[in-house]
Amino acid sequence: MTPTLSAAPLWPFRLAALAGALIRIASGEDGHDLPMLFMTVTIVAYTLLVCRHPIPYRNDQRIRLRILLEQLLNTIAVLFTSAWASPFVLLLVPTGMLAGFAAGGLYSLAVSMAAVAVISVQHLIHDGTEGVTEAVLWAGLLGLVAFTSGLAHRAAFDAARQQQVALDRMSRLAEANSLLFALQRVAQTLPASLDMEEVLDSTMSRLRTMVRHDALAVFLVEPTTRRAIPARSNGISEPRQFSIDRLPPGLRTAVESPKTVRLDDMRPGTGVTFEARSGLYAALRARGALVGMVAVESSEPNAFGQQQAEVVHGLSEPFGIAIDNARMFTRIRTLAADEERTRIARDLHDHVGSSLALIGFEVDRALSVAGDDSEMAPVLRELRDHVSAVVTEMRDMLYDLRTEVTDERDLSATIGELLQRVQQRSGIMTHEDVRITGRLQRTIERELWQIVREAILNAERHSQAEHIMVSARQLGERLTITVRDDGIGLDATIPRPDSYGLVGMRERAHRLDASLSVRGLDGGGTEMRIELIPSGANPE
Repeated sequence: MTPTLSAAPLWPFRLAALAGALIRIASGEDGHDLPMLFMTVTIVAYTLLVCRHPIPYRNDQRIRLRILLEQLLNTIAVLFTSAWASPFVLLLVPTGMLAGFAAGGLYSLAVSMAAVAVISVQHLIHDGTEGVTEAVLWAGLLGLVAFTSGLAHRAAFDAARQQQVALDRMSRLAEANSLLFALQRVAQTLPASLDMEEVLDSTMSRLRTMVRHDALAVFLVEPTTRRAIPARSNGISEPRQFSIDRLPPGLRTAVESPKTVRLDDMRPGTGVTFEARSGLYAALRARGALVGMVAVESSEPNAFGQQQAEVVHGLSEPFGIAIDNARMFTRIRTLAADEERTRIARDLHDHVGSSLALIGFEVDRALSVAGDDSEMAPVLRELRDHVSAVVTEMRDMLYDLRTEVTDERDLSATIGELLQRVQQRSGIMTHEDVRITGRLQRTIERELWQIVREAILNAERHSQAEHIMVSARQLGERLTITVRDDGIGLDATIPRPDSYGLVGMRERAHRLDASLSVRGLDGGGTEMRIELIPSGANPE
């Protein structure tokens, strides 16, 4: 867009030139000639019109044409009224000024010199060389007008450009101020909690407050399965899961882009929701890794501006870090639970176990003192049976808590020992088919053991199964371990997908960069499968 420049008003110069022309007409002898009367009326009417509705100082084709037509009108008036002796020759000056103010000195010079040339030719034809001096004088005067008005045009243009730059800068500063204020409000309420549920609730709350939308979803990326799982949503009845390799176009572009992606005119069915016509999509990252995604969609095209995109982009980084912190806290909690389990097992063995043993000895001594015929004998025998049962249960619990892969006992032996004890105490038939070549790194074996142990104990306690089968196969560098039972199935065995046991198993699998799946079997029962490509094949 060509800017409209601000310069000195031209109407005083037009009226002055018109007044000079009218004075010369009044003092002359040909003021009553028909051509003079016609041109006088025309020039007066045009001058009053442009004084009331000035031609803007704008350098575009339409304004250049109007200036050219005005100069043509002046030239015709001069030609029909005695050439350089015409009273209307003064009108060439304000028109030259107008050309300079609007389009620059070169255009003013071109328009003025064209008029001088036409008028000079007619003057030479009728009066010979007598009008050369006047032509030169007028050419010099109009050239000076073109030079000075060109300078004014240049100065006005620079001022207008600087004003536009200042306005653009102020507009950007205003937008930045609005964005910073919004981000400051967000920063003050960012999730300080390390609990994943609180982090997700806070994320949704801030997004709902900051960006108007029809649909909103926060996805968490599950590293073991490479799927984007909807953790929170608003305005979506049944949010879908997506494979990382088959994301909707907006989310796929956001994963590949460092900034928030804005789509203004989407085809139906290409968003997270079918009705989406525009959307904002951002990846949530922490420590260089993708931890989640945000999708904000509207059913109207062009519903989001750049400021909304900047808001979502500003929120994505702290939310990604908060989610990653919550995940790391969950892993730390899992490790702490392992340490606490070992400590509890040690305390139970040292204190509770010895106390139960002492109670058993005292009951046996009481039985020997009371004799078989005593009334207290049946009570003491029943008490002794209870103590024996508690001791047996304590022994099994201590074993479960303290059993671990060691340098002397590998993963296969540890699993086999646990299955044998499960069969002895519960009556569930167990089967083992573990074929692992060599030893893995000790840390890897221990993590795999905890996953398999959790799956076996879940099957023992909750599945009501008659058989538990554990198999392991190592093909090249890929290791696959499967725990399968024939119990009541996944829904009854694991009622909540976010239960602590399953969460711990997934976190351990994530630390191994392994894939973990838990599914119900068609014929009943549950299968846990973990697949791992080990990073080492020898002991530490």
